Amino acid sequence: MKNFLNLLIIIVGITVLSAWTFRLEMDTIYRGADASNMIEEFQAYGLNKTTMIVVGIFKVLCAIFLLLGLKFKKFITPTAFIMATFMLAAIYFHLSIGDPIVPTLPSLLMFLSCITIIYLDKKINAN
Repeated sequence: MKNFLNLLIIIVGITVLSAWTFRLEMDTIYRGADASNMIEEFQAYGLNKTTMIVVGIFKVLCAIFLLLGLKFKKFITPTAFIMATFMLAAIYFHLSIGDPIVPTLPSLLMFLSCITIIYLDKKINAN
């Protein structure tokens, strides 16, 4: 169970870091509203560049703190909760503009992974 928790932490952390760093300007099948980069995607949701930057900073920090949770366990649950909240918002925005499942799926999987991280962290630390 602990290995699965650590694996989920690594997957979520690295996925979010890659999406908000070197893939920020890349065109992928996971972009909402057929956007070709992150700023176009946020504009499709009715959000501006400043909002994108703030969200990006928080998501990158959360990803880093989640990965630091591999060493400092007290970071895991609070960081996973914040990340889950961002992912829930992402799901909402994808659905609000009628995105199909492919662009919505990463946010959904990251949300479910964060909820699982919280559950496993609580279960492991309760013993």
